[in-house]
Amino acid sequence: MDYQDFGLDPQDLETLRREVTVVVHAAANISLAQSLMESIESDTMPVIRLAKIVETFSKLKIFVHISSTFAQMHLPSGIVKETIVKVDENEPPPQEQLSSILATGHSPYTSQFITPYGHGKYLAERLLLEYQSKFPILIIRPSAISPALLDPYPLYGPDAAIPLHTVLAITISRGFDFWEALDVLPHNYIFDEIPVDVVGNVSLLHMALGTTGIVHAAAQLHIPLTVREYAERGRKYTSKEGLERLGASGRLDGKPRQLPFEFHRLLTESWRDWIFDCGRSRQLLETTGSIGLDIPHDFELLLQRRFEKLSKTLVGV
Repeated sequence: MDYQDFGLDPQDLETLRREVTVVVHAAANISLAQSLMESIESDTMPVIRLAKIVETFSKLKIFVHISSTFAQMHLPSGIVKETIVKVDENEPPPQEQLSSILATGHSPYTSQFITPYGHGKYLAERLLLEYQSKFPILIIRPSAISPALLDPYPLYGPDAAIPLHTVLAITISRGFDFWEALDVLPHNYIFDEIPVDVVGNVSLLHMALGTTGIVHAAAQLHIPLTVREYAERGRKYTSKEGLERLGASGRLDGKPRQLPFEFHRLLTESWRDWIFDCGRSRQLLETTGSIGLDIPHDFELLLQRRFEKLSKTLVGV
């Protein structure tokens, strides 16, 4: 992604300029542990480099960027609309902010986000929308990705790409209490997840409709569960032996080991009660077919299979 014109052969690039009608940018480093500079390099700069190439595509109908709801996680608890709310109304233009970060490695606004990843995504959106007078732009903001409901098959999804699985795997591998990782979050908060195939279908439907601007793909388009409901199902669908091993993994001399300070702070202080509005897709909820949002599935059965599979992956039973 760092090469001039992405390392494309000049003849191939010329073909793309003549023929391409739709561009989808979905590449990202989704690590919540990365630094600001890492996020800028992997989640911000490639979007802008691609936009500079795309503006030369003569037949382009739409540029689709897969962003993240983390891009607005500087906001207080409440409903998050499908728009961009600035961190500060008086903040410098996005290009000026980017130049400052590249020169210093820092920004006074990063602390407003729960992770630098969110800041990188926020800047990518701001910078990309500066091209909206040159070509149509659709930004899809998924919440935390969860396994597929149906396509390409039920429960498809690499664990490393599913935030809940990654957090729990790290918790267990470092010897901390599995259940505390769920319990420290306020139990009435929605743990916002969205199946990966729902995200794909939301994107395809809005591309077909010619939608531009920002569209959320979040739990309001599926089945929102609170932290309490996730914890209850985790305990319900995990075997007795699995529960014992998960609890034992977080004990030292018979006492629970607490989560690392930064992890604990992220979950207890930084996380807020966000509800990501999905109003622009509400009229599509009953669409059927290969890219519809009315996907046939047994939600409880999939949750059961998911937690059983996760238990085997984490502790072997």
